[in-house]
Amino acid sequence: MTMIAYIGDSREASSKPMLQLSGLACKDVLNSLDPQEAAGFCGVEIAMLSDDLDIELAEGLLEFCSAVPAGGICLNVVHTDLGSGTECEQRLFELTAERKVREAEKVWAEKLKRESSKEKDFAAAAAKRRKGQENIEVSVARLVEIDQDLDELEKRKLQTSWYVLFSQVQAAHRNAIREINLANCGLHATGLGFLTQVLLDLENRAEGSKVRWLTLDGNELTDTGMGVLASFLRLSKEIEGLQVRNVGITEQGVSELVSGLVTNRSLRMLDIRQNGLCACESAQSAIAGVQRFNTAVEIRVT
Repeated sequence: MTMIAYIGDSREASSKPMLQLSGLACKDVLNSLDPQEAAGFCGVEIAMLSDDLDIELAEGLLEFCSAVPAGGICLNVVHTDLGSGTECEQRLFELTAERKVREAEKVWAEKLKRESSKEKDFAAAAAKRRKGQENIEVSVARLVEIDQDLDELEKRKLQTSWYVLFSQVQAAHRNAIREINLANCGLHATGLGFLTQVLLDLENRAEGSKVRWLTLDGNELTDTGMGVLASFLRLSKEIEGLQVRNVGITEQGVSELVSGLVTNRSLRMLDIRQNGLCACESAQSAIAGVQRFNTAVEIRVT
């Protein structure tokens, strides 16, 4: 099988094949990953993994990838469920967002309590101080509950396949992955947030390959995940291709995503096709506004 490397505007065909290990169990995939043979391949695909991706397989994949000669390798983990299969990721996202709100409420209540001393009227000062203290207590109590829930969810997160894979990519001494395909992997905005942190970390390392092409097609990222990707695009100096087809976004998500392109100077192709919840005309309007600031990127909508 010939690999097509979609880097920037070029489509350079590699003469080396992808190592195809689809539909196997972790143990069988691991037994097929021989680092001594890695030089003969341009990438590895483990589509439709029949059981959960574990830390042993993640380490084996990265060891195989690191044995490929300089230039980078393509890692395809397509049609493999990396999610928890529970509400863990959604609850993590919701509670993390709520915690920020509760922290802000606590700060406001503390300020209200402090400013009560400026009141000349004793009754008014006492009422403001009392209200501030009550709000502080409510916020603190809720923050304690949130932290307890987050602590439990964080423990569960450590066992998810997406966390195992992404954390191993981050921990690798030298990254060899240039392209990563995570199409139809059951990813949520929570996992996406960690992934983008890892990619930015790799960009800031002096050695190793940078991930230049990221495919996220078919994951239910929704508009929530577009804020995560927009933040990534604002900071990335290496990403050249991003595919987010059929990820459940509306025109609001498109608008938020492309806002990250205003200051980005590396991306050459953004593919947001097949998002049926998005009105094409509204999306085109948002894109037109952004492309006044960034004319280098090709944005595929239809």
